[in-house]
Amino acid sequence: MILTLMTVLAAVGLAFPLIRRRDAAQAERADAVGVLKAQMAELEAQAASGAMAGPEAEALKSDLKRRVLAEARNPEATARPLSERTLLILAVSIVAVVTLAGTGLYLAIGKPEVKAQPGVSASKDAVEGHPQGETGAMIAQLEAQMQQRPDNAEGWRMLGWSYLQTGRNAEAATAYGRAVALDPTNNEYISAQGESTVLAADGQVTPAAEALFRRAVAVAPDDPRARYYLGVAKDQRGEHEAAMNDWIALLKSAPPGAPWASEVRTFVEKVAADRKMDIAGRLPPLESAGAAGPIVPRGPTSEQIAAAQNMKPGDRDAMVAGMVERLAARLKQNPRDREGWEQLLRARMVLGQNDRAAADYREARRAFNGLPADQQALQQTAIQLGLPVG
Repeated sequence: MILTLMTVLAAVGLAFPLIRRRDAAQAERADAVGVLKAQMAELEAQAASGAMAGPEAEALKSDLKRRVLAEARNPEATARPLSERTLLILAVSIVAVVTLAGTGLYLAIGKPEVKAQPGVSASKDAVEGHPQGETGAMIAQLEAQMQQRPDNAEGWRMLGWSYLQTGRNAEAATAYGRAVALDPTNNEYISAQGESTVLAADGQVTPAAEALFRRAVAVAPDDPRARYYLGVAKDQRGEHEAAMNDWIALLKSAPPGAPWASEVRTFVEKVAADRKMDIAGRLPPLESAGAAGPIVPRGPTSEQIAAAQNMKPGDRDAMVAGMVERLAARLKQNPRDREGWEQLLRARMVLGQNDRAAADYREARRAFNGLPADQQALQQTAIQLGLPVG
């Protein structure tokens, strides 16, 4: 009923110009001329009584005469193409058609029995239906467990790691700090707290973070994360050569198969190239035990390409898919390999795995949290591939 009433009012508003009387404009114009003539008579009376000087009265009378003549020259209202009766019937018809059509359309496709949903609830459902919503639920569950068992150091470590993966770096540092308080001799907890502190400071090794890394090295001198960030602290203070020496020493001491060695090596080579630092012969050979073992190639070898050309299409597709999955598995072990992530994104798009490519892009962004240059490069690659980056 309310909708029908609103429709009627809107239709009447549309039809009103059709039923407005034609002589309204003429009446308005006649009223204006009458007012001007009355002013003229009053002016003549004041001039005759001497209340107004002759020259001033003549000037005002001339102005009034011009205004009367201008008003009289206005064209009359345009004649209507239809009679008054016909226009009235047309206006009533418009009201009836708009009202009946609008009401009928709503009755046909509208659902007045459905209640409006609050925007907050809808947003909550959308988040819970998204993988990020599931992650949030798991973190909330872990938080509840830690409230019940605050003396569980490994639980605090897991909570800190979860915060770190979702970009909640400051909270991650706090959670790792709780783990360190419970187990102050665990160098992994200490260096993880230091790394979270660095990421919360947008990549700056703060004095508090540096103190944590020194504490971790005091507990375990071979802690790679603490040693790497201590080099970063020197580099940020302008001690570039000393920082490079620390990083190279870290690479030389890497045990066989260390998952972080290839990442640090790539970083060191990039820094040296950007600053034009000569490190020729200073890095350990790729095949040596101290270089994280055999380097896994990012792409297929020439032998694999030759073999793929002789395969059946189904076998070739399976081989390509397997290589892509192995690359994805390697990136989970060594997430800060930007070139590897870019290659994985391209491979996913070539295979038509658009949804997985989008998920991989989000994971890659999290892996480089606190490193805006790498995140920007990943974003540019995603844009080129047509992936959503919002």
